[in-house]
Amino acid sequence: MGLKAVFFDLDDTLYTSFQAGDAYAYEKLEEWAISTFGDKGKGFADAFRVNRKRLARQQPAMPPTHDRVLFAQGALERMGLNAVRYSREAFRVYWNAVFAKMTLRPGVDEFLDELRAAGVKVAICTNMLADIQMEKLEYLGIADKVDCLVTSEEAGVDKPGSAIFWLAMHKCRCLPEETVMVGDNFTHDIQGALDVGIDGVWLNWTDKPKPVGELSYTEVSTFEQAAAHIRTLL
Repeated sequence: MGLKAVFFDLDDTLYTSFQAGDAYAYEKLEEWAISTFGDKGKGFADAFRVNRKRLARQQPAMPPTHDRVLFAQGALERMGLNAVRYSREAFRVYWNAVFAKMTLRPGVDEFLDELRAAGVKVAICTNMLADIQMEKLEYLGIADKVDCLVTSEEAGVDKPGSAIFWLAMHKCRCLPEETVMVGDNFTHDIQGALDVGIDGVWLNWTDKPKPVGELSYTEVSTFEQAAAHIRTLL
């Protein structure tokens, strides 16, 4: 059977770099809190980070661990500030900062066009909430080049859980052997895909150590290399 669909992770796969945006967002959150609350706002960024980790412990691999409104709500409540009034404002400060650091990887725009012209479905499989990932795709200018989006919010569990991959296959009407998954996180993207029989292309752009074990996947260091490999499968 030929290739019918390519699944892509979004953050740090189609754009770079989420880590830079996340770090910048904490700076902007602290500035916003002090500007909004004065001295009472000092330490908000740290409180936001602490609440983020608390949610991750309480609900591991579940969609609420990505909700910046919840991170802000818990932080504001712990600081004795008005969470109902300001949580969504903090949410917007955070994501505006992340967006400011997002840059589409070279070759992404053209390759998505190429896949769709070849009749290959393009799906985004991502551990995040649907609304913010849709907004990212719009911001990056590739929303019209994606056939479907599957988030962990929709699937009910984060990658590497299998639900997100099966849901994407259902939407794209393809089988595991007709699909390739491209992602930067080996455990979430590649191991998760391999577990359901999907071939994986690991975009190891930070040169992480190779995982131990006899696993069959393709490793690349740039998006252009990933695209070149997938072209051999068309």
